[in-house]
Amino acid sequence: MKLRERDLEIDFTDAIDAIVFDQMKADQPGYHGIGQMHRVDFVVELEAAIVFVEVKDPGNPKAQAEGLAKFHGELQDGTLSDTFAAKFIDTFLYRWAEECLQKPVHYVSLVTLEDNELLPNFSDEIAKKLPPMGKSVPRWKRQLVENCQVFNIELWNASFPKWPAARVAKV
Repeated sequence: MKLRERDLEIDFTDAIDAIVFDQMKADQPGYHGIGQMHRVDFVVELEAAIVFVEVKDPGNPKAQAEGLAKFHGELQDGTLSDTFAAKFIDTFLYRWAEECLQKPVHYVSLVTLEDNELLPNFSDEIAKKLPPMGKSVPRWKRQLVENCQVFNIELWNASFPKWPAARVAKV
C-alpha cells in the first residue's frame, strides 16, 4: 500500500492496512472530523504492531527559506518535538477510542534532513515528551509506545527496506 505526503511516497508492502490519518476531506475513509486534535500523517497496521508515521519535508527542493527557518527554529527551541509528541498522543487517543489499538504501537518519523547527527537527539526529545515521560508506572499493564525514532530518507530506506520511501513527482 503506497501512501503519499505531498511528493514523498512510502510503500508499506507488508501492511494489513494503511491509512492517511491526517485526512481533511470528509468523504475519505481516514477523515476523523476533529480538526482541533493533532494527527500523524499515516497509521499503518502490521501483523504484530501498529505504526504511527509522521512525515516532515524540510529537504524538499521547493522548500521556501522562511519555512526552513521556522522549521530549524522550532527544532532548536523544542517546539517541534512538542508538536511531534502531541501528534502521537492525540492520534493514540483517537485510535484507542475507536478500539483500534490491540497491538503494540511504534512511532516513526521521516524527516528529510541531511544531518544524521540531529536525528537521534530529536528522537530522544520526542520520546521524553510521551507519557510516562521516562518514568516507571507500576500500575500500567501496557506501554503507550514501544519506540520512537526519527529517520531521514537514507536511514529510513536502510532501516525499512520493505517500506521504501522516495520523492515522486506530484500528479
